[in-house]
Amino acid sequence: MPQRLESLLIPSATGGPPREIPVITLSTRRAGPSVVITANIHGDEVTGVGAVHALLPLLEKKLLRGRVHLYPSLNPDGLAARTRGVPADRQDLNRLFPGDASGTPSERLAHVLWSDIVRREPDLALDLHADSPASIPYTLLDRATTFEGDRRRRLEAESERYGRSTGLTLLREYQDKYYLEYRLDRSLSGCVLNTLGVPAVTVEAGPRLYLDPASVALAVSAVMGALTAAGIVDAPAPEHRSRINGPPLRRAAGPRSSTAGVFRPLIAPGGAVEKGQPLAEVRSLSGRRLEKLCARQAGFVISLPERAWVVPGTAAGTLAVPDRR
Repeated sequence: MPQRLESLLIPSATGGPPREIPVITLSTRRAGPSVVITANIHGDEVTGVGAVHALLPLLEKKLLRGRVHLYPSLNPDGLAARTRGVPADRQDLNRLFPGDASGTPSERLAHVLWSDIVRREPDLALDLHADSPASIPYTLLDRATTFEGDRRRRLEAESERYGRSTGLTLLREYQDKYYLEYRLDRSLSGCVLNTLGVPAVTVEAGPRLYLDPASVALAVSAVMGALTAAGIVDAPAPEHRSRINGPPLRRAAGPRSSTAGVFRPLIAPGGAVEKGQPLAEVRSLSGRRLEKLCARQAGFVISLPERAWVVPGTAAGTLAVPDRR
């Protein structure tokens, strides 16, 4: 199967040689969708790098039609520096799309990446992320806030179809007000959905900072499930044992601490909680309980913070709550 390796040249923020970002394209002779798969937009979230590497030989054998464009790392400097943001200015690249050709280093990087993705004319975008060591894997769906009425419903329903095909717990993003306030429409997947009108799915699997083989395999399975739904491979993803089924759920932040101390979780990821139920405690170093953090509504624990010491304002993890519109 034809495989083409290209390099995007990103101007250096320090005046040195440009940084090269590889893009690998696998294509068949049969007409079909064009799919973009991106990884490592946050430099410390590395599962997707391993997943893209594992997908290459798999897709060489299993791609039936269409084209797949793979980006192993959108933030190679962040990968090398082990940082979430772009080291040159510490900005979150995933809130800057479509970027700015004359802006900050991160905005220029976003512009180059976005321009290349647009020219691929994608029919589907899959963005690979990682959450924390204490998390169940899940799939996130953006809100099509740019659109209204039937157009919005159709676009979100199409994204949801791909999301369900990953075999993971499916979460819609924060409600519209917070979705826009947090600039999630300028995330890569949010920009694809809201600017191009193309379905997009974000897969959150694995811990940060190291390649966990089980998480890489899980991300590969989720991607192959979505590609199966797109009709370009035949490898449906099995339902993951942690998957939470039922009415639609959305992402929500857990209650926030009002004091500093040792964070002690009381419910494991995947566990159900009732309104008012304690999720965690904050204790002093001597062991005295300083406060309880209780659920504001019923739902499920998705992930816990990747830290043992919290400060005022730290969220007690990510929750899944009913998405009532």
